[in-house]
Amino acid sequence: MMEKTKLRRADFITSIILILFGIWILYHAFHMPMKESYGGVKSVWYVSPALLPIFIGVAIIALGIVLMVHSIKTGGAAALIHSAKSVTFKISDSTQRFFGVILAIVTFVYLLIPRVDFFLAIVLFLSYFIPAFFYDSMKALRRLSLLYTVIVVLVLLMFVTPLAGMLSGAFMFATDVVVLAAIVVLNIYAGALARESDTNRRRFRLGLTVSIVTPLILTPIFRFALLVPFPREGGIVKLMQLIYYSIR
Repeated sequence: MMEKTKLRRADFITSIILILFGIWILYHAFHMPMKESYGGVKSVWYVSPALLPIFIGVAIIALGIVLMVHSIKTGGAAALIHSAKSVTFKISDSTQRFFGVILAIVTFVYLLIPRVDFFLAIVLFLSYFIPAFFYDSMKALRRLSLLYTVIVVLVLLMFVTPLAGMLSGAFMFATDVVVLAAIVVLNIYAGALARESDTNRRRFRLGLTVSIVTPLILTPIFRFALLVPFPREGGIVKLMQLIYYSIR
């Protein structure tokens, strides 16, 4: 387990990365059309495709600010300034956490969102991100990062090769089933790592709940209340559409 000082220092670095990444998302989101005319019909701002990335960008910035304030209060900034006086070539815990954050965000934005059902993309992202950093254990971070890397590489290979087309030809939502299986495997492994302490077992249960409940709330709101189309609407979103239009 990391020393508290090192953890707070890593949190400070992570908060800066999250804030900068959120700003980058907002920068590109505000270049999307907020209002447009299609065939003489003028759309309104609340159905703009920019709305979802704006929400995500603001949320990431808010989380980064909260993490930064907490890190400063607990000595993270001071520890970072002190450690900057010495240069080391060893891969530090903070560097590993940095690459863990980059791994999660880059794969989520550039691999999962464009190719995987929106609901499943969020669940897979949170199933890795929450336990990897919530457990407060470098061993858990390294092992979950390794498993998540294997999963995203397999998902990437599935979509850049004819395999995705072959699977979809056999069953329309076969790729969603593959991603769902990956989510199950990732959560089983995260649960196994949580057995080391009662605290991590509680954190695993909380993280699993958040991983499922968050997309269950966000997906219907954006898709049916705000009418925001997703880059990829697979089996889960289609099922939500069926339920929504059945009870409407």
